[in-house]
Amino acid sequence: MLKSILKNRDEKNRLRIEEHIADGMTHLENKFYNDAMIEFDKAMSINPEGVYPKLVDELATAAASGHLESALAIGLNLIKQQPDDYELVNRLGNYAREGKDFKQANFLYKTALKIKPDFELAFYNLAACTAKIDIYDDAVQSAISQFDGIANYILPDYLENPNIIQELSEQIDSEKEDQFQDKLKELSDLRDEEKDAGDPEEAREVEAQINALKEKPRQASSEDILNRLKQMAEENEVEQAPHKINLALFAVRENRPDVALEALKGLTAKDFECLDLLKVLVIEQKGDIEGAISQLNHLLGQNSNNRYNNANLGLMYRKLGKKFLSIKYLIKTAGLLERSNGIYSLRKLREEADQAYDQMQFKKALNFYLVIANEMETAEIWDKIGTIYLERKEYDSAVKAFNRLSKLDPDSGLGEVKLKKIQDYYLEKGETLFGERKFKAAAEYFEKALTIIRSADIIKRTAEVYIQLNNTDREQELLKEHREALEQEKAREQEEIRQQLILKSKHLMKRGLFDKAIEILESAFRLKIDRNIFMQLAVLYKGLKKQDELILLEQKWQKMLACEEKIKKCQAAQGSPQQPAAESAFERI
Repeated sequence: MLKSILKNRDEKNRLRIEEHIADGMTHLENKFYNDAMIEFDKAMSINPEGVYPKLVDELATAAASGHLESALAIGLNLIKQQPDDYELVNRLGNYAREGKDFKQANFLYKTALKIKPDFELAFYNLAACTAKIDIYDDAVQSAISQFDGIANYILPDYLENPNIIQELSEQIDSEKEDQFQDKLKELSDLRDEEKDAGDPEEAREVEAQINALKEKPRQASSEDILNRLKQMAEENEVEQAPHKINLALFAVRENRPDVALEALKGLTAKDFECLDLLKVLVIEQKGDIEGAISQLNHLLGQNSNNRYNNANLGLMYRKLGKKFLSIKYLIKTAGLLERSNGIYSLRKLREEADQAYDQMQFKKALNFYLVIANEMETAEIWDKIGTIYLERKEYDSAVKAFNRLSKLDPDSGLGEVKLKKIQDYYLEKGETLFGERKFKAAAEYFEKALTIIRSADIIKRTAEVYIQLNNTDREQELLKEHREALEQEKAREQEEIRQQLILKSKHLMKRGLFDKAIEILESAFRLKIDRNIFMQLAVLYKGLKKQDELILLEQKWQKMLACEEKIKKCQAAQGSPQQPAAESAFERI
């Protein structure tokens, strides 16, 4: 009897557990994550030992299928039962970070570290999370290993000739070798002369000079190279900036901050994109590493994606033993370099992109241009991006690119011209599909055309497509918009005429043709209630002593105001936006 009761109870519990888990999974599918967690809690409360492995399996399935929010919801239930499972907590942090919930990820990584303070995966993940870089677990350590052998700085290449130091070294080595050989021959000849003259003492002295000469280094020293770079800067006054920058770069590499600082005088950011970085490194070399770090943080506040600044800030923090901050900025650099194919300089990245573009390597060019646009967008970059999308027949992406171009450079009209070409393609495609009676596909293309320019004709044509689809709601919506568009076009045309009339009246008044000017202004006044025109007419009538016309003008003004008031009341009753009321200024004349 007892066994039967227990068996029935176990069966009921099993069914309840299955029901709660099933309800929880349904809530997850519908993105009701809190409700799902409640159901899983209920299941856990019945039989934690039996439910836990089931939820572990569900978590693995959700994560493998990319349902990260579901995996996170399941995992948060699991750690209630196993609060010391730091590896699971770390994994949940990864799920949260992949889902761009950095706040949740940050909390979970810190929780894992509270459980196990020496858990390196969570430590590195927390740094990557703070830097908002999508690199995880062991891959973080692997990514920053590229900086392991760097003791000081990561500096840009020398300008115009990246191999200039090697070439100068070889040139100076050759010059020194020639000087050595000349001096050696001179001393050898002198020694032989002294021997022939029977003066062995003098010969021995010359031999000592020869031995000393042979011991003297014949390789270019850093001082030799600095002097040669200074000479090149002095000899090229017109194009001095590249030589001064190269001098500064070499001086920083050789830990000669005073020389670098002197070379940088008079230069601006237009001369060199890393000018501010060099100034910061000079500060660090003069012993103020905290000041240098403060300056680098300030520069990153202006451009958080600058690879040189991130890398050197990470290296400085490493010198100070601040491991977390060092990893944060080094992993940020690694993530940025991954996007830019290992290239630090945006200028060089732009050169690579332009070269790929000119060689019609559009995939490579597009990848580089998108990186540049994300960090330092210009109208020219978006023009290139849009053009590539057009070449690839990715019209929707091209529309987005040219829209961005139009916002960045509205005056040129280039974006509008290119958008019009895409719109013409959409319309042509839509008409072709309409002719083939593929109305649904045709509607999609006409709708795309409307996202570019919503002209009355295109709106009307799109409505005609929806007639064929028996979509009355969309048809009526478009027809209403069509009527409004026609009214707006009419209003624009009327305003253009009115402005032309006002301009013409001004020319007539300059010529003293006041009666003709009044006639033109009256025509403009009839088109729109305009206080300024009313004032001009009133002044003219008063100046010309046309009292009757002045009275008629005031009466007309009052009638127009009354009419406008009625229209406003009607609009208010219909819920339409009201226009600001006109005011009579007759008494102020």
